[in-house]
Amino acid sequence: MSSNPVSPPGSGPNHAATAVRNAALRLAFGVTGCFVIVEALDWDATFLAPLLAANMLVKTPQPPSLAQGLAVVVLFALSTAVVLVLSMLVISNPQVLIMALIQLFFLSFYFHRLGAPDLATLLPQISAVSLPIVAVLSPDGAGAFAATLVAAGFVALLTVWVAHAAFPAPPAVAGTATPGPTTSLQEPLVAARYALLDTLVLMPLLVWFILNATEAAIVVLIVVVTLLRQIDRQQGKAAALGLILGNLIAGVAAGIAYNVILLGETLPFFLTVCLAATLIFAGRIATAGNRAGVYVVGLGTFVLLLGLSLSPLPGSTGEAFISRILNIIFASAYATGALSLVERWYPAKPHAAQIVRTQSTNGEPENG
Repeated sequence: MSSNPVSPPGSGPNHAATAVRNAALRLAFGVTGCFVIVEALDWDATFLAPLLAANMLVKTPQPPSLAQGLAVVVLFALSTAVVLVLSMLVISNPQVLIMALIQLFFLSFYFHRLGAPDLATLLPQISAVSLPIVAVLSPDGAGAFAATLVAAGFVALLTVWVAHAAFPAPPAVAGTATPGPTTSLQEPLVAARYALLDTLVLMPLLVWFILNATEAAIVVLIVVVTLLRQIDRQQGKAAALGLILGNLIAGVAAGIAYNVILLGETLPFFLTVCLAATLIFAGRIATAGNRAGVYVVGLGTFVLLLGLSLSPLPGSTGEAFISRILNIIFASAYATGALSLVERWYPAKPHAAQIVRTQSTNGEPENG
């Protein structure tokens, strides 16, 4: 069999360019649309909906079906309710809470590695790192924050559908797209090994911040969770250092955007600034190839910092922007250092068995 693949009809350069352009526009307008909606509604924690939408739009070349969307809504409503009940019932017994959260993180990392819908695994993780902290900072505000989490997931899902309708992927591209490397590990034992090591990396920070709850805890934990979901263990330390630099650049960009927004203080002006910034990130994500993960993490950091600046969490007094950037740098450095310590225990080539199996299924020789 020839090693040169035959291009399917409609998959030429024009369609590829259209796919890249629409992917960037879909991401930028989706994230900005979420931000504008939650700011117009004056919600708390306005970073939640755009952060969830960004993760969905990056990972899904096609929109989820109605059944998938309803299943995700039910799943994250149940997971948020479970975390809220745990936080309120055992907040005076942190050891029990920590053990329950560790189990939740292991399961969510495990299903993420098996290829579960991104929103279905990310929102429980965000709930687990934020709700217990909010419950300590503001016990009366924990219920309202949980409701905001669920509403943010719903708004993110609606925005994803609208963004896909406005900027659809060409059929040939959408039909041949494959999940990214961090969501296509289909060997259960490999997925369990990754999930266990990811949980071990997160555990020291989780224990420390459950016992010492501050607003910084949520920033650091969300950044570490995002890095664990995005870092490709096979790309080495250079990629990890690139993520640290990407986070630093995103933090500076969020500071500039926030101060520019303060000059206008109107919703149309906010929309313009946010769209301009997200278009820059989205354009790089769509065209950077293997380095796209750096810009994905950078976009998440930008959304997180800008959202926290515009709407601090319940019970917090708000931190100086430079403090948040320092927290981002600390989280990135911690994740990189911790991953380097456990690197030897990660599977060396997680896709090898899957590639051989796929080639055998398609009837192609392994050496093509």
